[in-house]
Amino acid sequence: MIHAVTINGGTASYACRFTETERLVQERKLGRAVFPKAIGELHGHSGIARLLLFYARGLCGILDNRHGSGVANAGLVFFNGRLLAMSLNSTMIAHPKVDPVSRELFALSYDVSRPYLKYFRFSPEGEKSPDVEIRLSVPTMTHDFAITENFVVIPDQQVVFKLGEMIKGGSPVMYDGEKKSRFGILPKYASDASSIVWVESADTFCFHLWNAWEEAETEEVVVMGSCMTPPDSIFNESEESLKSVLSEIRLNLKTGESKRRNVVPEAEQVNLEAGMVNRNRLGRKTRFAYLAVAEPWPKVSGFAKVDLVSGEVKKHCYGERRFGGEPFFLPKENNNNNEDEGYIMTFVHDESTWKSELEIVNAKDLKLEATVKLPSRVPYGFHGTFVEAKELAKQALHANGTTVLHHV
Repeated sequence: MIHAVTINGGTASYACRFTETERLVQERKLGRAVFPKAIGELHGHSGIARLLLFYARGLCGILDNRHGSGVANAGLVFFNGRLLAMSLNSTMIAHPKVDPVSRELFALSYDVSRPYLKYFRFSPEGEKSPDVEIRLSVPTMTHDFAITENFVVIPDQQVVFKLGEMIKGGSPVMYDGEKKSRFGILPKYASDASSIVWVESADTFCFHLWNAWEEAETEEVVVMGSCMTPPDSIFNESEESLKSVLSEIRLNLKTGESKRRNVVPEAEQVNLEAGMVNRNRLGRKTRFAYLAVAEPWPKVSGFAKVDLVSGEVKKHCYGERRFGGEPFFLPKENNNNNEDEGYIMTFVHDESTWKSELEIVNAKDLKLEATVKLPSRVPYGFHGTFVEAKELAKQALHANGTTVLHHV
């Protein structure tokens, strides 16, 4: 479901709609759930049984999975006049990147069969490039990646697909401690993977990468991401407390060496997940990141503005029994000088009153500027975006104002 708040001329309106995926259309027609859930239901012998039943229904013509089986609930991207609802399915990963200068969209896809990974891009008009096949030793779970001005940064990490584990009663997605984590740096306009440079980077499983850029003086690509331990905690139960540490990872293209630095001092460490940098500077050097404070895990009690140079953390807390989702940074229009000039928007839910609202916070000083009271509950969801009226008008004939969108 997509939740949207439209702001126009001092007024606001709210709407929510289910995405009409093939899965929803077919399950609605059948009157029950028939597609297996990728997370939570595909473990062990019961997971194998669900998969076999799913494919048997396909062979019998009860359902058709040729046009997608996901719920399109991972994130939202507005590109080429279209609002795209992204899925955790592998056809395109959940976090394609739109370059703020070229306006192209860059993406990856992964699979459990060879080739395990592909890279491709779209022109601003939506024309797709040929796939670039990237050879990996094993099928790797790839949720996110990064772009710089000239490169794409591709993680090949230690969370992999091992379907055989289901026979043993385990999860098909698991941490492989024997595999070495690394990043591949590939020129954006490469026609094949022969020019990719792989740099090993130990203990750097990042579910999300916030930004990356090039530093010509040192011949390094700098990657900003939240390193998660245990790495497969999202897919498997663990007694170990989850940690998500905001990290700077330096990949030296000349020496093939890497360095990792915790951005936030140890005394101020909190779980920082789900967020963004100024989208007008994606792929270029940035100083600030706006990230959810994922505590008490998995709930979000506020967000943080982090200085990526000094490590200074400024927090905005939602209050007692109030939790929210991903913070979205909206840069002030026509502002090219002050990176943190703009607003941070986020949906917040009060578990005492059972009411939800949209908070609008000044990104400079983190003071609350305004709230939009909502008529119904907005669940804690994944990622969202902000679309201006002039952009949305390309898709809808009667669009006014600006819209904050949130995915559940």
